[in-house]
Amino acid sequence: MTKVLEVIYGFGYGGIRAFIMNYLNFLDKDKFKVDIYVFGYESSPFTDKVKELGANIFFEPENNAAKKPWLFVKQLEKFMKEHGPYDVVHANTNLISAWVLLAAKKANVPVRLAHSHSASHFGESWKQNLYSYLRRFMIDRLATKKLACGQLAGETMYGKNAKFEVIANGISLDRFMYRNEKRIEELKHKFNIPNGAKIYANVTRMDPQKNHLFAIEVFREIHKIDPKAIFLYGGVTPKISPTVEVVKAKIAEYGLTDYCRYTGPVMDVEQLYHMTDLWIYCSAYEGLPFGPIELQAASIPVIASDVITDEIDLGLGLVHFLSLNDNPKKWAELAACIQKKQIPSDIIIKAFQTHNFDIRQGVKKLEAIYEGN
Repeated sequence: MTKVLEVIYGFGYGGIRAFIMNYLNFLDKDKFKVDIYVFGYESSPFTDKVKELGANIFFEPENNAAKKPWLFVKQLEKFMKEHGPYDVVHANTNLISAWVLLAAKKANVPVRLAHSHSASHFGESWKQNLYSYLRRFMIDRLATKKLACGQLAGETMYGKNAKFEVIANGISLDRFMYRNEKRIEELKHKFNIPNGAKIYANVTRMDPQKNHLFAIEVFREIHKIDPKAIFLYGGVTPKISPTVEVVKAKIAEYGLTDYCRYTGPVMDVEQLYHMTDLWIYCSAYEGLPFGPIELQAASIPVIASDVITDEIDLGLGLVHFLSLNDNPKKWAELAACIQKKQIPSDIIIKAFQTHNFDIRQGVKKLEAIYEGN
């Protein structure tokens, strides 16, 4: 049996956690035994689910990767030796993968995988970039294979001429295509949604990357067009750079409190998708996010910022791109004229398979990589 260690910062409601859980659902349990090492947090709302799927999850509350990488490497190497031996270490940690792979090398792990889940790895200062290039150099020499969630995410982390493999953010189509009318009504009641109101949303992690303040500017303009519209916002609030109070203050300043709903984390987000009419996905930077992919499986339209790779567009007519340089009024006018429509399931399935976003396709590729191929 191949023993795999997944390494990740936090294990909350974010996309990287979703990636691991999605693939864990479909990995061959007779061939692969998975442990998950979570640093920077001491618990997760998904612990029980991980265990149900036959994996172990371990928490290191300290996050030494940023300021004390030597200590991080020492802790992780010790963990690998005590809980291994591991055949594979899969670093789902962007450029922090350098330190994860160093620990794996010191622990004599034969298959060492770096994974880029973002398209933003370099800062504005020369010091930040020097440090980033150092870690890229280390990854290039320590990784036995380099992975990315998409082409743009790979090129920005490893370099445009680097060799890497794309492992798509595959999803279970059955889960996101299924519409549970009873649950949708429960959610409408929970969030006090008036009958007939058009529902816009940006329920994503509450940090600057997701650009919630811009989404509020857009909804402010939508409200002028459609005063009955409702806006849902706010997933998990991370320890680093939380923005929820700033967003709530801006909503109050614009007099929109009665028309906005803070959802907090939602476990069955697929039913929240089905409840909504359109998503404003205005991230300041991204790799290849799960949200727009999942929304297309649910047949929900999305307006996405053009910093997001066009790899998210599966050709179903559901994804519309605008620039963050366009004013919020332009976003609002487009949002207001897009009508929700149900795309036949066979067309959705074909599109996902064509673009390799069906999890059943992706898991075969990942299993081959874990086996050293």
